[in-house]
Amino acid sequence: MTRDEMFAALAVQRRALCDQLEGLSAEQWAAPSLCAGWSVADVLGHLVSLYDVPMWRFVVGTVGMSAFHRRVDGFARDYGQRAPQELLVMYRRMADLRKAPPMIGPIAPLSDVVIHALDMGRPLGLAPVHSADAGRAALDALSRGLPGFNSKKQVRGLRYEATDLDWSAGEGPEVRGSAGALLLVLAGRSAALADLEGDGVPVLTARAA
Repeated sequence: MTRDEMFAALAVQRRALCDQLEGLSAEQWAAPSLCAGWSVADVLGHLVSLYDVPMWRFVVGTVGMSAFHRRVDGFARDYGQRAPQELLVMYRRMADLRKAPPMIGPIAPLSDVVIHALDMGRPLGLAPVHSADAGRAALDALSRGLPGFNSKKQVRGLRYEATDLDWSAGEGPEVRGSAGALLLVLAGRSAALADLEGDGVPVLTARAA
């Protein structure tokens, strides 16, 4: 995908996620997501806060990545306390924003919304909302190592194959599963390991531990 195509896909994925979340009950919003310590509402709060909070507020006064992550966590939880409909309105308004890390580009926010949609949807039993193209783009990036999501060391030396998409990558012991399960595991969510098969799964499991 080109840069423009990724931004276009990102806008589509943001709107698709909002459409899926519109009908959630209060109990579903409060349910735990796959992001440790965050509710479903907190995850959406995180996605909104990334663009609503000026970047300087994330970094000023922080020393090291752990402090930065604590700041990110705090904003996610603060925004997660807002009314879900308010967050959805805010996120819809952000759908067409074309902001991305300068050294990584739009694959970072595209992968972010694809993975966080799974973080919210999987515990609630919701179907993935990512398009085939968005799923492939995120899988391509994560299977090579994507800064901010995983490292080359975590994913190298394995062959990945999606069973519901025409996609595969890498060389080595095989890991097979749905695009959603592969995306989650490649992004460090061990909850989806049980959905994978192949002689490379024990390798991923050991790395996750």
